[in-house]
Amino acid sequence: MTAAVQGGILQRALRNAGLLLTGKAAAGAMQLATLAIVARSLGLEEFGNMSMVLAQIQLLIGIATFQSNQAVIRYGVTHVTANDRAGFQGLAKAGTLLDLGAAIVATAAAVLLAPLIGDWAGWDARLVTAAQVIAPLAFANAIATPKGMLRLFDRFDLLARHVTVTPGARLVGSLIVALLGGGLFGFIAVWLVSGFLGAAVALWLGWREAAQRGLLEGVGPSLRGLNAANPGIWGFSAIANLHATLGLVPTHLSTFAAGIVLGPAAAGLVKVAREFGTGLAKPIDLLNQTVYPDLARLAADGRWGRLRRLVVKSGLIAAAVSAGITVLLVLVGGHLLALVFGPDYRGATDLLLLISLGTTIAVSVFAVDPALYAAGRASRPLFTAIASNLVFVALLVALLPTEKLLAPGIAFVASALVTLALSSWWMRSAIPRLKS
Repeated sequence: MTAAVQGGILQRALRNAGLLLTGKAAAGAMQLATLAIVARSLGLEEFGNMSMVLAQIQLLIGIATFQSNQAVIRYGVTHVTANDRAGFQGLAKAGTLLDLGAAIVATAAAVLLAPLIGDWAGWDARLVTAAQVIAPLAFANAIATPKGMLRLFDRFDLLARHVTVTPGARLVGSLIVALLGGGLFGFIAVWLVSGFLGAAVALWLGWREAAQRGLLEGVGPSLRGLNAANPGIWGFSAIANLHATLGLVPTHLSTFAAGIVLGPAAAGLVKVAREFGTGLAKPIDLLNQTVYPDLARLAADGRWGRLRRLVVKSGLIAAAVSAGITVLLVLVGGHLLALVFGPDYRGATDLLLLISLGTTIAVSVFAVDPALYAAGRASRPLFTAIASNLVFVALLVALLPTEKLLAPGIAFVASALVTLALSSWWMRSAIPRLKS
């Protein structure tokens, strides 16, 4: 009986991941095609400049953005099960406030800090202006709440469709800009327009699904009592935000730091290696998204034995997939980089292999974090993220001058090993060992 239920949960998670994969595969192909167009159109150095501009705004967005989708699932499972409309409406309002507030903060920070960042990075007035122009991209990312609703309602088919909207618009827009010779600001305009298009579709889908379930009936403008209906939501969201922010550090800081220490061309190579190395492991992220609602339900029911087994099985599947990708990249990684982006980008090959290796190590315990969130142990993933990022930053700073492009890869592998060790420990010590 237990094995059957456990198998059913994992099968549902894999089925939902498969739904998302159909969209993500198309989105991933579009994203790589877009990067190839931009990289070839701008050239290595100017592509590096654009990579640095994008890295700084994405890092600011990550710092400001609260992961309201985590809260929507964590608290929403209870509200939907009990048909508690008032509780759900309070949750939706709280999530929306977090999303919009974060977007306002990130946009203002990007505009105000651009001259300071520019002085530090050695940018000219053109790049400072570019960093300010792209600042409103933060509002295009203020969609965590509606996307959390779709996950909560098991509408992964809609998420699979939505995930292609922004990459599709970005691909078409980038092709047009490249043909017209629009340059850096033309591509920035494409990023903004496509981002807002994707945000509009996400908002429509998420709120429409909630309305169809009758969860928005009688909703009013009052913002009173949001915490009463969802006790601890602000603290939970703050911890989830800090954890997610730390997860962005290896991605965006490595690109920006390489650009400052080694020059814009290095930033372009790091950007390509990161996108390629982690992009091929996107199926793992999809499994993470689909398994979390079930982990939350198991935790709510006290089925800790099933939860633990689901975490282990999911990790083994993820590690096997990522390891296969790493072997493939060892064989043809350099040829793929040259084929997709051009011969100038073959220099990112060794870094790509290190990033893929680090990804394989980290994803073997990918389901531990959502399990800890579901169990109300949000501080444990946060501690893991802090420790792994301290290791990453320390090694990145120490090794960049001597190891050059290999430094981000070495730092990423080391931080992944820390994640593996700590996540394994939390799995043993923080998840109840009750059999069920």
